[in-house]
Amino acid sequence: MSLAKLYNTTMMSSELSHARLKHLAAKIGVTEDIVSRLALGVSIHEGKISSGWKPKKKENENLQQGLTGKSLRGKTLFKNELPLWMMLLSNIEGKLESIDEARSKFILHWERGIELISSQDDESDWIHLISNLSNTSQHSSGSQM
Repeated sequence: MSLAKLYNTTMMSSELSHARLKHLAAKIGVTEDIVSRLALGVSIHEGKISSGWKPKKKENENLQQGLTGKSLRGKTLFKNELPLWMMLLSNIEGKLESIDEARSKFILHWERGIELISSQDDESDWIHLISNLSNTSQHSSGSQM
């Protein structure tokens, strides 16, 4: 498996994930790249993901319309930490047979993470959003702290 191929690839999200990503980045006051890395970590922490997973619009979700999918380069998402992300991914997903399979799993986790973060957004400020994520993480990991 050549990590260079994954590092140089471009990943594309759905329009829904891009709209959520824009909303979250504006709310938190950081770039979409930073929210993307946070989303990837949140989803990987959640566990294995089905190859058929798709983002679903929630009721009363008010997002920017007319966007295309978000295009994100591997080197932008992973920075200099691709080996770490690969280890985290394979720890959850098991043995990955190819770079294409790893790429697909990263896209799925990226989009699921955006959805998971969005689901914790109660329209209060960003501090509450991050706190909600932290509380959800503590509950899902039980007493492993």
